Amino acid sequence: MMKSACIILLLIFVNLQSNVAYSRIDDLIGAIANCFRTGNSKELSMYFSTTVSLSLLEEGDSYSKNQAEILLHNFFSKHTIQSGKILHRMETNATNRYAVIELISSTHKFRVSLSLKNVNSKFLITDMRIDVVN
Repeated sequence: MMKSACIILLLIFVNLQSNVAYSRIDDLIGAIANCFRTGNSKELSMYFSTTVSLSLLEEGDSYSKNQAEILLHNFFSKHTIQSGKILHRMETNATNRYAVIELISSTHKFRVSLSLKNVNSKFLITDMRIDVVN
């Protein structure tokens, strides 16, 4: 009887651990989406790799973390975001994560595509594309 109780407790513990790991992934994409919704380029830059391939309204290049933050700060200054939502996320790959976020300003709707890569056990944004949606 005691052995059965220990096995059941072990199974519950393993299940809780996997749920915690999954919620951390959700929190990452959710936290990034929240930075976009609030227009917080400073906080968003905490999720950047040391270099970011950034395509912003059809102009793109590779930028340092600081340069990408400045470009996004300028973007948010020109386009006050009113709302945003996660349209798609792919989190099943051990080395990469992908997300698509829709942002709505008073004048435009934007589609943000993100690629995150596992760098030293931490997922960081390596590629970002922001396009106007017609």
